[in-house]
Amino acid sequence: MKIIEGNIEDIEDIDTKIDNSYNGTCFAYSWFLKLKNSDKILKIYDDKNILQGFMPIFNSDNKKNIFQSTMYIPYGGPVIFNVPNEERHKIRYFRNIEKVLCEYITNNYEKADFSIDDKIIDIMPFIRSNFVPEVRYTYKIDLREGIEKIYKKFGRDRKKDIRKAFSKNIQFVVDKDMKYFDVEQAMKWEKKYGEESSAEWVKKYINTTLTLNKGMCFVAKEDNEVIGGVHIAWDSNVAYILYSFYEPKKDDIAISFIYYKMMEYLINNNIVSFLDFEGSVFESIENWNISFGAFQSRFYNLHWNKFNKPYLNLYDYGEK
Repeated sequence: MKIIEGNIEDIEDIDTKIDNSYNGTCFAYSWFLKLKNSDKILKIYDDKNILQGFMPIFNSDNKKNIFQSTMYIPYGGPVIFNVPNEERHKIRYFRNIEKVLCEYITNNYEKADFSIDDKIIDIMPFIRSNFVPEVRYTYKIDLREGIEKIYKKFGRDRKKDIRKAFSKNIQFVVDKDMKYFDVEQAMKWEKKYGEESSAEWVKKYINTTLTLNKGMCFVAKEDNEVIGGVHIAWDSNVAYILYSFYEPKKDDIAISFIYYKMMEYLINNNIVSFLDFEGSVFESIENWNISFGAFQSRFYNLHWNKFNKPYLNLYDYGEK
């Protein structure tokens, strides 16, 4: 295996390759990387000089640093095109890819912080190369089960919210033109908890997902007033909940209703197999996700620096 640095444009028909890959997500698409001004990649080749995948290098102010904020980019790490079928070969294959990535990163960068998606569980080569693993969890719904079976798994409070929404004749709107979705409202959570991204960039991103049929906005309306909204983006297999808002006086009823109707929309239109709540390190949000009967899926953030500086408070997940 070897690494060759390049750009996303180097790989022909890259977005189709991502859709057909073992673990590619919509956060590796060429258009997403370009929106993030992060089209630099590490191309992974085997000993026969055949491309096996790539890893996005998300921008940092320091070119010697790799920095991926999981608040804005949930999953990163290597995107692998071909995986052996036999388990023993699969383990060796993943480890060889990780070994060569570790060697390249530690030889060419001063600091690296990035996540890997939840399909890659074996991270021993990173640990052996002194990367610090940070355990994270996301929560998912298996949409292949159908809406009736999914609804039965909802907690009592969520079922109550949804019944209340129906009794109030709350309207569910598929907002294809972003006519009702309020980006400023949706970004209030970011302003409270994390580094603020611009509303202009978020609008551009959401509009791009709508234009490319890689995402959708949904809103709930009561008496022609918008009381909540949710934006999702998707790849060939998973839809990710990314931005949302609701009127506090509505006590989350709008979001419960949107989630239920959104799942129904994804199932009826056969868009993806899974809905990813896109995780949270905050216990209150985790409990909210769990209340929909979502199952837990583990993934890792990986941290390394050449100065051997300790990573403090990686697991400090209390409400800020």
